[in-house]
Amino acid sequence: MFNRNFSQLIVTFAFFYSAIVCHFKALELLKSEEILLAIFLWFCALTSFLGAIRFQIAKFVKKIKEKRIK
Repeated sequence: MFNRNFSQLIVTFAFFYSAIVCHFKALELLKSEEILLAIFLWFCALTSFLGAIRFQIAKFVKKIKEKRIK
């Protein structure tokens, strides 16, 4: 129904949004001295950000593999 590229764009935007929300919520928790939960949310933000740039990571890994084979 939808174009595959459009769907991927929506998922990428959702990953970026999730990373931003987790980061700012972690900052709030850090101010209220909930350090362990803040660290967990930063980890979630990091994984969401990495999910958002998943295609760039795949291209980078592919280039490294190609250079390693040569």
